[in-house]
Amino acid sequence: MVRESQLSVWIEQMAAHFVPEGIPLIGGRILAYLLVCDPVERTAAELSEELEASSGSISTNVRLLMNLGVVTKTTRRGRQAAEYKLNEQGWHDMVNRRLRALAQTRELTSSGLRLLSGDPQRALRLRAIDELYGWLAAELPGVWERRPAPPK
Repeated sequence: MVRESQLSVWIEQMAAHFVPEGIPLIGGRILAYLLVCDPVERTAAELSEELEASSGSISTNVRLLMNLGVVTKTTRRGRQAAEYKLNEQGWHDMVNRRLRALAQTRELTSSGLRLLSGDPQRALRLRAIDELYGWLAAELPGVWERRPAPPK
């Protein structure tokens, strides 16, 4: 059985991992907690209690995670509070959007290179970045195609 103190440390590590992705620490905590909680659904009040966070912070960050598509909200007849759970398909979709954004960055760097075609010295740094994004744009679609099948 997993010790709760070890799980708390892991949740903090996961939360910190998502900060550079633009997800605040509390949003990362919610995301990590919803990955491992049992039962899989939690109300805002339960999240607030479990993660020792204010209800306002929970509300703001759950909304952010819902907008990203990685958390869903459900309501049940007879239950007043909405419940939130991880959206596994939404996670796959988020990763796919980020991969497509890399390809779009390549389109932008290539466009910049065309603008600077007569000035190779000015284009030097941009060319290096364009080559990196070109490599990513060529390699990542194949990686994505070999991924495990998303949940149904």
